Amino acid sequence: MSLKLQPNVTQNARDLDMCKDYWEYDSTMDYIEHVESVCSKYGVTVQALFKEVSECFAYLDDVTCEFCGYICPVEVPADIAYMRSKESWCCEVCEHATWQEYNGR
Repeated sequence: MSLKLQPNVTQNARDLDMCKDYWEYDSTMDYIEHVESVCSKYGVTVQALFKEVSECFAYLDDVTCEFCGYICPVEVPADIAYMRSKESWCCEVCEHATWQEYNGR
């Protein structure tokens, strides 16, 4: 899997480890149990976990925009399989530009 994480400048190594553990979820696991396990491991609440996860930019470097080549951001683990199952993907900027061109600006 080529999921990459880019922490923000306020996150430390522990925060990044927590995010990595969260993103190790796969569809064979129970999602709620996985979240509870990560929270227990780091001694944080679910809210604190999701705050840290939201601060860390997650993306797939093997799924890129068909027009500009931008990497595909993901917000939840379910996005990974969904985005990889698509034949192609278009980022929001290119999608907006294509929509404007199609609709005659």
